[in-house]
Amino acid sequence: MSMSYTRLITALTLSALAAAAPAAAHHSVTAEFDYAKPFSFKATVIRLVVINPHSVLEVERTNPDGTKTVWKLQTLGAGQLRQRFGPDGAVKPGQEVTVEGIQARSGNAFGFLENLILPDGHAVKTYFGDPNGN
Repeated sequence: MSMSYTRLITALTLSALAAAAPAAAHHSVTAEFDYAKPFSFKATVIRLVVINPHSVLEVERTNPDGTKTVWKLQTLGAGQLRQRFGPDGAVKPGQEVTVEGIQARSGNAFGFLENLILPDGHAVKTYFGDPNGN
């Protein structure tokens, strides 16, 4: 085999692997989150990390016993968030919001955000799938 042919095969192989990585990494919601563990609670926004493929909303919840827990809620990707909330976003640190979704199978303070209710009462649906991961 010539050197240029070997380089071509190597380049094509690496390109195929790189293209397949995101598809292999993506999973259904039910793979990580448990529909038998829904949640709904008021919390204070810490920050919204806008990244792809899923952004993360970090909130602090005051528990019934007065202790506080930081929850990380997986949500839409960067482009979808901009479509729903505009370029300035919808949530700011310190805002009181209500979050609704499903908790991680691990039982940790991690979940998948389905609905975000803003301080003015405006509700934003952030997930339109079904329990089968479709």
